[in-house]
Amino acid sequence: MAGIAKAAGVSQGAISSLLNDRDYGIRVSEKTRERVFRVCREMGYLPNDLRAVVRMYPELGEFCLLLARDLGNSAQDPALARLASAAVAAVPNDVRALNVARYHVDVDYAAQPSLLPQPVRVGVASKFVGYGHPNLSLIHTITRRGLPFVMLGTSLNLPGVVCFVPDFPKASQTALEHLVGLGHKRIALVSGPFGTSEPAILEFNRGVRLGLDKLNVPLETQHVVYGDLNFAAGIAAADTLLERKPTPTAIYCLSDAVAAGVIARARDRGIRIPDQLSVVGCGGDPLGELTLPGLTTVHLPYEEMAARGLGEVDKLTRFDGMPAAQTITLPVTLLERGSSGPVPKD
Repeated sequence: MAGIAKAAGVSQGAISSLLNDRDYGIRVSEKTRERVFRVCREMGYLPNDLRAVVRMYPELGEFCLLLARDLGNSAQDPALARLASAAVAAVPNDVRALNVARYHVDVDYAAQPSLLPQPVRVGVASKFVGYGHPNLSLIHTITRRGLPFVMLGTSLNLPGVVCFVPDFPKASQTALEHLVGLGHKRIALVSGPFGTSEPAILEFNRGVRLGLDKLNVPLETQHVVYGDLNFAAGIAAADTLLERKPTPTAIYCLSDAVAAGVIARARDRGIRIPDQLSVVGCGGDPLGELTLPGLTTVHLPYEEMAARGLGEVDKLTRFDGMPAAQTITLPVTLLERGSSGPVPKD
């Protein structure tokens, strides 16, 4: 320890503070942290405490997928199931393990560190990937240790954080371009809850505005329905929209579950899909292959997002220094199936 302190030009107390992740009244800058750990690695110092080993050699730490508690479970959220499954598959073969932990969205972890998710609290994980509504105090706890953080599905402009997000606006534009290309002009929208601050839904809706403006197609207020993006909401939306005059010839839904509900209710009402009504969803969930007819949808790359997220955090822990804030947007694709067709003739 004395040799390391001398080589790094700091006190032994500063080194102890860094290795134990404790504040002993010694302020240690990010540059000093990097210098101390670099000297430790160069001198081959290996602490007895596994947590200190991970802080000094973050490339040896475990992977951890942090999921917001308000996401529900994989049965309620197909995107979560797709993402988690892809994350497990993306763990390198020489690791073969992935910690999964939940975090509270509204807890101040800086004030209540005892509530930190176990992999963060214990300190044996160093490769953190998050999904869901972000908790900034949790992210700051991780980056303050000199560890990078990868956020999936949400864009954050924070030092040390790299984000991967689907191109949500392009998803809506792609769906609308497909429907207008089939001749549809009376297009309805089933969106998320009214007044929501959910970033993804806001971006989906922005894409709707951009797409319709580009295509010079109006969206009538009576053809917009707000609600939860689940199957039951799709049934309710279909009942509402199919009573409107003039009736829309196509419906774009911001989730595949909503679109499945719309299709089911339209069929109950004797409406032929797609001969009388076209329906397009968004997500690319396995559910879309099970509807009758199969659901045309915009595929959101959750699997690619998870795989690239784990690969990125693994790479970042192998280099000194923290990454600059960055958001990487992943392309979306249209999956054309049987639920969309040419505009019906009057």
